[in-house]
Amino acid sequence: MKAKNGSQEDLLKILKQYKPFIFKTARNYNIRNHDLNDFEQIGYMAIINALSKYKAGSCTFSSYVYESIKNAFRYTARQNSKHENSLSLNSAQGPYERAEEYINCIDSEESIEETVLSSEESKDMRNAVAKLSPVDMELVAMLYYEGLSLRKYAEKKGLTYYEARKKKNFVLGKLENHFKQ
Repeated sequence: MKAKNGSQEDLLKILKQYKPFIFKTARNYNIRNHDLNDFEQIGYMAIINALSKYKAGSCTFSSYVYESIKNAFRYTARQNSKHENSLSLNSAQGPYERAEEYINCIDSEESIEETVLSSEESKDMRNAVAKLSPVDMELVAMLYYEGLSLRKYAEKKGLTYYEARKKKNFVLGKLENHFKQ
């Protein structure tokens, strides 16, 4: 059992030796979303597991590996049967190739693309506002977040309406320059 001690060559020999049995056993199973390559990997993992857990003298190694492979396939079938009724939104609605996918039949007022774009835009806007000076940030917060009118902002800060408008245009120009970059 040199393969148990980490010999790559011996491990590959063992995997190659049991490969026909893996394919023979895999033909008996029809598990959704599993193809022959998946079964091959499951079988190889079962062999490697069996190799590490095998205790000499209990039974022959071959019978231990055969049972391990069968048990691994059975376990996979049981696990997959739990999800038997699941349906992919990208699967075809009908039996024909040109059938509509389920995802296209769902009516929604909300577009995923629009949602992602708006969240990205709001993130960019928060980053741009965070780069402003505290005084400029206060102006943006009062006018746009609190809904204060420009005239009330000017009164609160002791500015004329003209000065407040000029300051607002300056801050908006800074934000515009940030987005042009």
